[in-house]
Amino acid sequence: MKINLILAPEQAPAELLALQTLNPDKFFYLGKESQLAGTNVLIIDAPDMVTHFKRPMLFNSIVTVGHLSGDVIHQIAFQTKDRNDELIAQLVPENAILAQNSNGKSDYMLWSFWPDHKALGSFLNSDKFNQMKKLMKNPYTTSYIHVNSAQQLSLTHQMRDFDDKTWWG
Repeated sequence: MKINLILAPEQAPAELLALQTLNPDKFFYLGKESQLAGTNVLIIDAPDMVTHFKRPMLFNSIVTVGHLSGDVIHQIAFQTKDRNDELIAQLVPENAILAQNSNGKSDYMLWSFWPDHKALGSFLNSDKFNQMKKLMKNPYTTSYIHVNSAQQLSLTHQMRDFDDKTWWG
């Protein structure tokens, strides 16, 4: 399965929402949940949709578990050494996809899909996540909301940081 990540798409929000409506299981419009707010797009196994974008980053899936849906999407970019990628693959949570950069190097992405922030918070505080994180080299995490309306992109929509323990659980 081919996965494409488009950083800061140039299309208008209305166009991105329309593309997502056409392919809700393959197109994910993502809004960052941090002080560095912005948007990205995740396209899963839909090469015809990728043609709408400049500079897509291509990944090949290694492991897909469960159903890829949810209002909160957590992304971890990381590298591995030795055979740690195989161990990480065994720890992938439900409703997630682990993918390797298409250039064949040791660059990986893990996207996990959660119904809400409480469920993500429980995972981030779990032994399974801590074990997985120890196997990763240079992990960089980003949390997104699954954008379903232009209102979610408004400057009045409150964004959250990981340090906000009342939000993450």
